[in-house]
Amino acid sequence: MEACCAPHVHDEVDRCPQCGEKGKPIGLVTLESLLTEAALARLEATHAFRFCRTPHCAVVYFSDDGHHLFMKSDVSVRVGQKETFAPIPLCYCFGHTEESIAKEIGETGKSTLVASITAKVKAGECDCERRNPQGSCCLGNVNLAVKKAQSLQSTK
Repeated sequence: MEACCAPHVHDEVDRCPQCGEKGKPIGLVTLESLLTEAALARLEATHAFRFCRTPHCAVVYFSDDGHHLFMKSDVSVRVGQKETFAPIPLCYCFGHTEESIAKEIGETGKSTLVASITAKVKAGECDCERRNPQGSCCLGNVNLAVKKAQSLQSTK
């Protein structure tokens, strides 16, 4: 059978339809927790969704078929990976921002944030799946922000 006559097989879209970058699979619980009421009305739970991490892209979530998009304006919290002005959220469970890390490092020369969040995670006090737009633990983002702030502090 020629390719033009073969049945179309749906390929899962793993790249953001707007920016083309690979998205991270995201659970429906995250979307259900963080989408605005109007956006929730458009959510089709029959699709799998992905999180777009690209800073300059307005898409936050996209469906596995690439036809359902949720933009920054559809999310009830600021999406740290996509923000360009303060405060830039990092830890949604405990309210930490890039600015709070920079302030602590500026004042003390170090950050206790990773240890603090880790202890709270071990104590079962976090709910990243429902609070963090990326649907997972923030510690990777926090570690990067600490390194960035320490680097900036050392150049002063």
